[in-house]
Amino acid sequence: MSQIANVKDVSAGCNAGKIGADNTYDVQGGVGKNASLGNVTDVKVCGANDGNIGAENQYDIKGGLGDGASIGNVSGVSVGQNSGSIGAGNKLNIN
Repeated sequence: MSQIANVKDVSAGCNAGKIGADNTYDVQGGVGKNASLGNVTDVKVCGANDGNIGAENQYDIKGGLGDGASIGNVSGVSVGQNSGSIGAGNKLNIN
């Protein structure tokens, strides 16, 4: 299975930075079956989150990703006090 720029199993105290965020993806072709592109999973921020998690990414995909592809999913994210963006503001362009 192909995985491109996936982020998983991240633990942070307080987060004011970017975790899996502000990335640009330009895929023009296959990548293969069951591909996953830019997914963010199992991120735990023990304190406050003021940064972006899996947010503000850009995807421009021309061609397939194969059956069962997942693009830019955000799951299993837990934070304390949150004023940042989680899985928000992503732009997908699939041709």
